[in-house]
Amino acid sequence: MAVPSVNIQIEQGTNFSSTFDVKKSDSSALDLTGYSFSAKMRKHAGAAGSIGFAATYGSTPTDGQVILSLTHAQTGIITAGRYEYDVLISNNFSGAKTKIFTGQVLVNPTSSI
Repeated sequence: MAVPSVNIQIEQGTNFSSTFDVKKSDSSALDLTGYSFSAKMRKHAGAAGSIGFAATYGSTPTDGQVILSLTHAQTGIITAGRYEYDVLISNNFSGAKTKIFTGQVLVNPTSSI
């Protein structure tokens, strides 16, 4: 199964939040009960350091949504430029991990006002 590629933009020094719909092969929402999430961005695939997103499910686990977020303090220290990111879900019962989204992040500079 191909991993969906979704590109995102982050403005430095602002709160960031993006919602991803996780679908089953029949296009219905995946019930995320019993799953945990992790999401990180890095300058490139082999980069040693990474920046972690807060990753939670939407209103309820059954809505099939994962929300990635960063605070304004976190985005304020990220250097402007292009990064890569991945979102993984882990089955809390079996331990199986699956990459559910990948893509590029464009961090835009914000000038002081």
